[in-house]
Amino acid sequence: MSSANGSDELQAAVTAHWSARAPLFDGVASHVAQRDLWRRVLEAAFQADRPRDVVDLGCGTGACAVIAAELGHRVRAFDASPEMIAAARRAAEAAGVEIGFEVAQLRDIAAEEAVADIVTLRNVLWTLERPMEALRLAHRLLRPGGLVVVSDGLWSVAPRYRSTYPADVADRLPLHDGLTEEMARRMLADAGFTAFRSWQHLFAASPYPGEVPVFVLGATRA
Repeated sequence: MSSANGSDELQAAVTAHWSARAPLFDGVASHVAQRDLWRRVLEAAFQADRPRDVVDLGCGTGACAVIAAELGHRVRAFDASPEMIAAARRAAEAAGVEIGFEVAQLRDIAAEEAVADIVTLRNVLWTLERPMEALRLAHRLLRPGGLVVVSDGLWSVAPRYRSTYPADVADRLPLHDGLTEEMARRMLADAGFTAFRSWQHLFAASPYPGEVPVFVLGATRA
């Protein structure tokens, strides 16, 4: 089996995992249980004094996308799972905001350049076979001086609370155990970002059960 076919098979397994979780995902999600906190943190991280063009990569059920739209931004959001996108559309409708949702794998998103002021990736990097490709996509989508906001955590700290994949899938995901802010900074620098700024201090404690070390990191496209 070629590596390309192998990647297709892996992506199908990852997408199926999240599609199966979509109907009940928001019932235990941090962005629902601590919605006001996430809104405050993301509003600060966006550093926006007027409406901006936001692209949310791997939007899931709309955690970042809905908040960004509520803050007055123009939002496009992508996810590979049709079921996650359906849940996100329902969340947007309930919030009374308009968002352009699309079902797409990150690698299939049109290679548009300089169309966004802000790109968000929340809890996405740990799910990817090639996480650097997602950061390079974010760099390409951003206008010069644009901002990427990445949030993720060291999920292996609290294994009983985390979502995990079958072993044959997990073994092929380099960040399956999660990542630290220091790791994210190195990856973002390699993707061409500078001027890092952290925002997780706005949480009084970890927003995830098990006291998972989490980060919310902004960086600028030079």
